[in-house]
Amino acid sequence: MTERTEDLETLRARIPDPAIRALFTPEFILCAEHFDRFTVDSVLRLVHELGLAEDLARGTSASEVAERRGFSPRAEIPLDWFFRKLAASSYLEASGSGPGATFRARGPLPPGDPESAESRSRAIDPASVPAFAVVRAMVEHVPAFLRGEKTGEEILFSPARLPLWFDYFSNDNLLYQINNRLGAEAVARALPPGRPATIVEIGGGAGSAALALGERLARGAALGRIDRYVFTEIVPTFLRRAERSLRARFPELSIEFARLDMDRDFVAQGVPAGIADVVYAVNTIHIARDLSATLARVRETLRPGGVAVFSECVRPRPDQPIYVEFVFNFLEHFTGVVTDAATRPTHGFLTPENWRAAFAAAGFEKVEILPDVEELARHYEAFFVAAVSARRPS
Repeated sequence: MTERTEDLETLRARIPDPAIRALFTPEFILCAEHFDRFTVDSVLRLVHELGLAEDLARGTSASEVAERRGFSPRAEIPLDWFFRKLAASSYLEASGSGPGATFRARGPLPPGDPESAESRSRAIDPASVPAFAVVRAMVEHVPAFLRGEKTGEEILFSPARLPLWFDYFSNDNLLYQINNRLGAEAVARALPPGRPATIVEIGGGAGSAALALGERLARGAALGRIDRYVFTEIVPTFLRRAERSLRARFPELSIEFARLDMDRDFVAQGVPAGIADVVYAVNTIHIARDLSATLARVRETLRPGGVAVFSECVRPRPDQPIYVEFVFNFLEHFTGVVTDAATRPTHGFLTPENWRAAFAAAGFEKVEILPDVEELARHYEAFFVAAVSARRPS
């Protein structure tokens, strides 16, 4: 767990852009820190419930634990993350890197008290609660997942669990809304001057990112800067909910709704080449099965000079465990991707350098990362949110 060494206002002042700085509120930073603590304590509790403390006292790897316990091979991914997260929090000593890394406890492991961290966050802002609820929903099923009895998708995306995700991917969720609001600010700055724009959103979910963009533009009486909004999503339930929400909130906008799989040809799915001034996505592109292929499709969808804007969780340095991965490492859509040494060395979230390399390989230019998480990480490694953008050459 990253310890903050500066007071909040000194830390926030390191973001020079006032509009961006305003998004990183003290409440967001404090609740994110408590959520980070919550994930660490949840892992500690699981280690004891699963009987792994003795293994870690001797020293072990995720693959050794999975083999010894008869867990599913798929169990190695979250187990390795558990151990790396505890190592980052100084509970374990790590030797080696990658899948073969071994971990040894530095001393007796505490039992973990996730409820305390959740209570502290709730006291600061009750709007932080949805993130904790999603983790708790997964925790109770971790043993069944490790044994191969259930997939992460079966556990987390059953019809009964969908309300959890509607609450999570919401602008009312303090710990998620910043992704949407930062992305909205980046899109507003990327719109072409002097004429209305066409925006294509990929993986729009239940519509919270589009709602945030509409609100951002409406504040400046600038909704007229959008001529056409093509909203796409692969999950029909989310797509229907997004259509209801967006038509009710912004009836004056020209919005089209379509099902789109970013891992397949866009034109064949009804999204013509060269139509977009902006291709927009929030926490979506990192799960593209083949990142280079999806970026090529995005480039094809843009007009010359058009901009791709992706609001993403980012990893300031390679192999850095990020607290939101606790849940997503159980999902095949998050982990089952094509890797590449330069652009995507592992599944999950990319570093700024990975994004620059991926955009360059796909034929983009003028990559921008807002805020400058690499500079901020020199002072505080827990800045995990950024809008990464790049332009199709004119």
